[in-house]
Amino acid sequence: MKFQQLGSVKIKIITDSTCNLSPEQVKKYDIEVIPCYTVIDGNDILDDGSIPQSEFYDMIDNSKKSQTSLPTPSSIWKAIEKHQDYDHLIMIHVGEKLSGTINAIRSVIKQFKRKNPECPGITVYDSNGVSLVAGYLVMIAKQLVDQGVEVDLIIKELDENRDNDIKVFLTVSDLKKLFEGGRIGRATYMLGDLLHAYPVLSLVDGTLVPVGREIGFERTIGKIIRLIQEFYNEGDEIHISFAQTRPNERNEHFRNKIVHMEKLRITKIEDFLIGNIIACHTGTQVFGLVIARNFRDD
Repeated sequence: MKFQQLGSVKIKIITDSTCNLSPEQVKKYDIEVIPCYTVIDGNDILDDGSIPQSEFYDMIDNSKKSQTSLPTPSSIWKAIEKHQDYDHLIMIHVGEKLSGTINAIRSVIKQFKRKNPECPGITVYDSNGVSLVAGYLVMIAKQLVDQGVEVDLIIKELDENRDNDIKVFLTVSDLKKLFEGGRIGRATYMLGDLLHAYPVLSLVDGTLVPVGREIGFERTIGKIIRLIQEFYNEGDEIHISFAQTRPNERNEHFRNKIVHMEKLRITKIEDFLIGNIIACHTGTQVFGLVIARNFRDD
């Protein structure tokens, strides 16, 4: 597809730490990341990568209560103020149905514009997702910026990718955190605990919902494979990012099953560690994958 060239117009991509981009990806794509907070047993922890991931997982496993908190108004303000020399800011964030982050950002933008009437144009974009669902959109947006695409067309392309080309499937073998956070009901929690019947979760219209439930590990993998086959067409080029906390044999088995699926044209396979914000809600016994159709980052 050909895009209209913008010439010297400068656009900055901003996101939040729920996007799960690695430090290397943030540097490569020159992304501004606004940190959120986790709250572990009453202690506020800034989600800025300062705590090693394995150490944070230990904290989650040993915690009595874990929850998340929005970016502070001052951190949002600073991110906008820092990039006032740009013509436009595109702010891509965790889905509005999953978090209050977008509402917090809109509130700060309103205040910022009152005090800085000459500030850049700002577009706040709802990813309808979290983790690398949002992360893929951030990378796609920056690729389009680098191609000189105008803002309206960038947003249209993001809509197309968000609604049609990016999918997440995950499962959790310890449902306690999801239940405590209100993400699943008591019946699902009790069934999983008693029968090892764990839900396969996906994002549907911006909400994390069960799209299947299977008893046992192998049947759960089989369900995810069927869901992938239903979603993607034969011949689609697929970029796969496998999500996990602590690597183990079970996750490697899952990975091998997916990689060797028939009729998928896999362009690249990557692994990433579940971020702090997600782990607070899922616990550490989670694995899955995010798949993007026709995405390349080389």
